[in-house]
Amino acid sequence: MTNEQIKPAIRLHFPLLGGAGIAEAIAERAVLRSIAPGEVLLNAGDNIRHIPLVINGSVKVVRVDDAGHEILLYYIHTGESCAMTLSSCLKQEKSRVKAIAQQNTELIGIPAELAYLLGRKYPAWFDFVLESFSRRFDELLEVVDEIGFSSLDHRLAKYLREKSTLLNTLVLHLSHQEIADDLGTARAVVSRLLKQMERKGMVRLQRGRIRILALMLPG
Repeated sequence: MTNEQIKPAIRLHFPLLGGAGIAEAIAERAVLRSIAPGEVLLNAGDNIRHIPLVINGSVKVVRVDDAGHEILLYYIHTGESCAMTLSSCLKQEKSRVKAIAQQNTELIGIPAELAYLLGRKYPAWFDFVLESFSRRFDELLEVVDEIGFSSLDHRLAKYLREKSTLLNTLVLHLSHQEIADDLGTARAVVSRLLKQMERKGMVRLQRGRIRILALMLPG
């Protein structure tokens, strides 16, 4: 994709930003990035240089504590942006999250300083920001509900099913430690639950891989 293709890509994937003037303003100063799976786009504590608009692929956003432990917050899909990045940018704060590409991902990067100009000139920008905040707030409420009210075996099955759908594959290249980090639990607990799922015929465990067979959420 070239810079000349940014404007139609915005109108295709981000209709709120496709109105008169704003798509052109973004395209004029935006940058294009292609990110490989596993590449870190942003670390906690980094300065916010660009606001990402994902036009292909997906990005995992996690919260990291002082000891380096991570917990999954949400995924950014095609046609979405990162509410935490938007928030930190608008408040001129450093990043509070870490973002990692989950697959080959293409995104449009809006320079942070441009965000302020867009907000002053185009009401559609604030509509876009509010929609992003609302969507992520709903997802974070789901995370709270899952942690507070769902059993870990239910959360694990839901996590694997969503990961399979996200990556469009029945073979997940995931370590038990990575799953434990995302779910905020211990590796040994994840390994035990995966063994139980294997005995029930839900998954097949292979070295460094999990093959989805008949993944049903526990009742």
